[in-house]
Amino acid sequence: MINNEMIAGAMTIKLDNQLPPVPHFAPGIRRAPSRGFRLTLSQTEIALKNALRYVPEELHEQLAPEFLEELIAYGRIYAYRYRPEEIITGRPIDEYQGKCLEGKAFQVMIDNNLSFEIALYPYELVTYGETGQVCQNWLQYRLIKKYLEELTQDQTLVIQSGHPVGLFPSKPDAPRVIITNALMVGMFDNQKDWEVAEQMGVANYGQMTAGGWMYIGPQGIVHGTFNTLLTAGRIKLGIADDGDLRGKLFVSSGLGGMSGAQPKAVEIANGVGIIAEVDYSRIQTRLDQGWVQQVSDDCGEVFRIAAEYMRKEQPLSIA
Repeated sequence: MINNEMIAGAMTIKLDNQLPPVPHFAPGIRRAPSRGFRLTLSQTEIALKNALRYVPEELHEQLAPEFLEELIAYGRIYAYRYRPEEIITGRPIDEYQGKCLEGKAFQVMIDNNLSFEIALYPYELVTYGETGQVCQNWLQYRLIKKYLEELTQDQTLVIQSGHPVGLFPSKPDAPRVIITNALMVGMFDNQKDWEVAEQMGVANYGQMTAGGWMYIGPQGIVHGTFNTLLTAGRIKLGIADDGDLRGKLFVSSGLGGMSGAQPKAVEIANGVGIIAEVDYSRIQTRLDQGWVQQVSDDCGEVFRIAAEYMRKEQPLSIA
């Protein structure tokens, strides 16, 4: 039976034995809440082994208690120590190491997903959707980067829930990377077993474009949201097929990575939108990025401004 020691021994691309320093967390950056700890003793041991397989054996004694502490405190092993100290952001492609353009491009995409200005919880590798991760931990992040630096046009990198399985011979017109996330055997395909699998380090939820390394924020669905609002207006309000939402009010909630498309969509439809959000950091992000025009925490002011723009039949979005 294959075990983690055998897998580690077969790895030719691996992390070095240099232990990174204790991490420092920048103030003001959103952090993921604890996911809760729900593993049995044997499951906990497996979770630790699954994380430790990525590092040299001489570091296990020091890292095991650290990873256990993370697991109990956060419900995940993130291996914070292995997050690069430098700022992570999508840099110009020529600044990345690689043997093919695709290998460099994937690195740009990964770092873009984890940028402080883009990711929901960058320290926990969550890009959007509350739980959508690029990969499970920073050990995998570093290893994936190493594999991408070695990737050629005659190879395909296979990744399963953040775990780089390896580079396989292929051909130039084949995919350079094949990624699967969150594949559960049918009888275990339920919320309880899923949460256990995720904590044990054998499953990663990548949403649509977090684990797929191609997140583009609300712009990816703003057109669909616009069409939905316009269609709803035609069905419910009797708006003509060639009409729009001018003079109409749309009230909704949510200014996250996907729901943040709502205010811009109603503007494009020439309507007035009021979008509620309980997390001010998300409001600020959408304001900075231009997805919403005005912000207020005064309901009286919000509805006064909305009524004014409805009378003028001018588009406006308010958070």
